[in-house]
Amino acid sequence: MAGIELFLPVMKTGSTNMQMVFDKNNGVSLGALVSGDGKKGEKASTSYEVDSSETISPLGVSLKWNHVNMKTHVVRGMPYGTVRFGKDNNGMKKSGSASSSFVLPTILAENNASSIINSILCGTFNGEPVDQDPSHAAPITSTGKPHEYTVQREIIFHLDQSDFTWVVFFSKPVKVQCVSDVVPVVSVPGANTEVQFRLDVTEVLSGAENDGSEEEEELVVRMALLNECTTGNSIIKEHCDHLASLGYDTVSSKEKTEEYLSVLRRGKNMYAKSPLVGTEFPKDNENEHDERVTTVVFDWDATSVYGTTNRRDTGVALSAATSSTGNKLNTDAGEEDTFFMFALPHHLKTLTDTNDATTSADSFSPLCIHTFHGRTCLVKGSVWSFPVSHGKPQSFLADRPPVAKAMPALAEAVNEDIKFELSPNVLRGAADTYFLAKILAKVGRIIEITKELQNLQSGNGIYTYPDADKSSIEESAAAAAEVTLPSDSDVESMIDDLQAAVEIWLKPGGKENGGGEAEYLYDETWGGFVNCGCNYTFQEEHAGEGTCSNSFPDCPAIDDVNIDFGNGWYNDHHFHYGYKIYAAAIVAKHRPAWGREYYERVLLYIRDIANPSSLDEYFPMFRQKDWYLGNSWAAGLMSMELSPHGREQESSSEAIAAFEGIALYGSAMMSAFAGDEENLERARLVRNLGEFLTSMEVDAANRFYHVWGINDNDVKSSALLSSSHAIVEQHVNTYPSTYTKPVVGMMHETMASFQTWFSNQDVVSYGIQLMPLTAVAERRDDPEWTNLLYPIYEESCQYADESSDGFCSQNGWSIIQSGLLAETGEIDKALNMASKIDKKIYFSDGACGNSLTNTLWFISTRKEAPSNREQE
Repeated sequence: MAGIELFLPVMKTGSTNMQMVFDKNNGVSLGALVSGDGKKGEKASTSYEVDSSETISPLGVSLKWNHVNMKTHVVRGMPYGTVRFGKDNNGMKKSGSASSSFVLPTILAENNASSIINSILCGTFNGEPVDQDPSHAAPITSTGKPHEYTVQREIIFHLDQSDFTWVVFFSKPVKVQCVSDVVPVVSVPGANTEVQFRLDVTEVLSGAENDGSEEEEELVVRMALLNECTTGNSIIKEHCDHLASLGYDTVSSKEKTEEYLSVLRRGKNMYAKSPLVGTEFPKDNENEHDERVTTVVFDWDATSVYGTTNRRDTGVALSAATSSTGNKLNTDAGEEDTFFMFALPHHLKTLTDTNDATTSADSFSPLCIHTFHGRTCLVKGSVWSFPVSHGKPQSFLADRPPVAKAMPALAEAVNEDIKFELSPNVLRGAADTYFLAKILAKVGRIIEITKELQNLQSGNGIYTYPDADKSSIEESAAAAAEVTLPSDSDVESMIDDLQAAVEIWLKPGGKENGGGEAEYLYDETWGGFVNCGCNYTFQEEHAGEGTCSNSFPDCPAIDDVNIDFGNGWYNDHHFHYGYKIYAAAIVAKHRPAWGREYYERVLLYIRDIANPSSLDEYFPMFRQKDWYLGNSWAAGLMSMELSPHGREQESSSEAIAAFEGIALYGSAMMSAFAGDEENLERARLVRNLGEFLTSMEVDAANRFYHVWGINDNDVKSSALLSSSHAIVEQHVNTYPSTYTKPVVGMMHETMASFQTWFSNQDVVSYGIQLMPLTAVAERRDDPEWTNLLYPIYEESCQYADESSDGFCSQNGWSIIQSGLLAETGEIDKALNMASKIDKKIYFSDGACGNSLTNTLWFISTRKEAPSNREQE
């Protein structure tokens, strides 16, 4: 059979893992039976491909089948599965059917169907009569031949084993017949013994509602799950058990099913085809001091099964009030011409309610289902609009200066770290794309912190601190005046090294032309910036300096997905490039002429991971972005582990840091391009892009990676749909209470778990959500969450040290612990902890890109707990 298979997964949750489990016995297939060309033993082709005639969508994919005239559109949040059946150009119609020029649909289920066969008589799979118990006859004809029935608009059937009830809508009247192996005494299965029920369309009849358009050339069949726990007597209990555990009604509740069916009937004629996502960035002439907001727009490309003009009405969350009164923005819409999609909780927060202002929040009764990503509710309207506040401007600085008492230790650290020398490998571009990038950002942080301390020492007051009063700034400045800091020439020397290390990777042509030994390439196939990789060969066996013995086209990172964390296969690009963009931002800030010279080259990193322009012919738009969920993904063309759970990402904090780097680079280039209006506006777009993506990523991290707050079951339905955007004052935990960890270490499309690819130590799952230690962390890490997390982190670090030869301390995770402790307000304790960490750890790969200077800076710029301030 060619077609799509529809499932509603059940969510399995334990203390450390949550995943969507797909049981094929619950699935229903919608498509067409196909056969070979008559050659003996030839298997029918059911292959499909992306439909190139449709616009590529960031919210779904359009598919077409190669040997049968059939198309589908798989779209995020769709309430229905939709298949379009065209003219039967290949003679695929089933033998024995009435004459028809359409490809004829079939529905298969590996369940027995009950309600439908109480109303119509099915045949047997082999078309022969069977013996039946006279006192308990099955709903099968005495001859074994199926009866034929006419269906005008819809058909509803219930499957016994799964207890699922499905509704099927047809865009034209059809004739159907069914076959089944449900007999009480003798079972006569078909050739596929797993199929227990089949519904065939045998003829497509002329419809009265077609408007004469070309869409009349197809039959559109739409199928939706009406109830996942119809009787409560299912052999498969998980769905009913899950519903019973919820603290709110879903569309499968007795009080909601009829209402949900009514809504499905209203929306049956409109489907999402090739939805698009648009972004409207702040206008160029807006006041730079105003809060910046980017508007995200989902245009679902709502298309009628009858081919009428696409609808464009504003999204509004569906409630009891809206489902009965209709959309006020579309009063001329027919009762069966409304467009519906499912929205996640963060969508519901920002979709505008367009009902009467007199409608109270308490009257709302949303039609929702529970999904892996939280309570998911129906929304009507084909265009959704989401305002995304950028928040306060990004900065290399914290909201307050380093506290005065930390100044001596900080000065000592920076005087030592300013001597740090980049290795010859780094300066030749003979290194990997990840750890090398972290070293560049590390050096950049040393430069920036030194500059900040010099400014405090000088008393020039160039820098501002939004969360510090005059007296605390004066205290820090006075403390800075008492210490010795690196000279300007020391800082310039380090900028020289950083500049050389950043630009070596951006020189084309590889080592033969003065570029990096592991050179970057433009990939024409996927439109991206990838690294060739390095076969590193030592001059002496595992000693002394070495070199990359390869050059293009000998590219190990492109040949092997396991090299450079899969950079050549587009894995982790925003992690790798984010650190380099951050480093480039610091060089550009202090050397504007260099920034202008290398601007287009640095943009290659940004265009690869976050290109905002549809006019860019060389890079796809927003490569890493999942617009529906709001987060980024690290997985590229394929994961190193070939995970069955879809795309994944471990470190939400490194994703945030990547976009922080873009924002800071844009800001630095705005200064560099002062007076050059054209390039100034381009740099402003880069800044706005980075701020916008940072904001979205922080919100996503707090939904999917940082686990705390009240349970979703405790949130009233009325709170989900409010005329204001302040939906719930308390943070709502996305996941069930059975998941007990305060973080998700790795998030997949269909699984979230407390683990990482590279270590089974608990401390790693915690720490990977907390690095690097930069200014954006204050926005990233909610105080309530950090106070919950710290004692657990402390215990896990201690366990890792005791059980695995100092694993936590020796691999740099204790550095992150000291930063986390400071985020709880315990500045003195955190400073003491950081000072006791072995200095060599700060120079290791395990330092997570942190120097002692940056660690002390981070600790000393956190907000101190009130009780500690009172003691001083």
